[in-house]
Amino acid sequence: MSLNRRVFTQTIAAVGVTVAAPAMAAATIEVTMKNNPKAIFVPATVNCKVGDTVNWTNPGVITHSVTCDPAQAVDKANAILPAGVAPFDSGNMEQDATYSHTFTAKGTYKYFCKLHEAMGMVGTVVVS
Repeated sequence: MSLNRRVFTQTIAAVGVTVAAPAMAAATIEVTMKNNPKAIFVPATVNCKVGDTVNWTNPGVITHSVTCDPAQAVDKANAILPAGVAPFDSGNMEQDATYSHTFTAKGTYKYFCKLHEAMGMVGTVVVS
């Protein structure tokens, strides 16, 4: 039995697409807000792909926010967005609150807590 090259190539390509498809599923990355010894996002930097969601949770009693809006930043270097991307803001997050944002554009996003920016509570999301 002989196999035509074109049929063989098409078969291999079809198998490759089938195998790769599950790896393209969107992911959810978890970030926690911590208060001890100082207010921080953990992890401070996350890497994800376009279509992935970052889920921030505040398990503590101290109110926080997830703000990626240069207009609200005291230091504009703490709020960086790729060109053309709209800012986002969780609003005040009380204990056990969760905020999620799905990233639809590649680039680096630097965000901060409005209440603790001056204390260095900043984080970064790198979307590839």
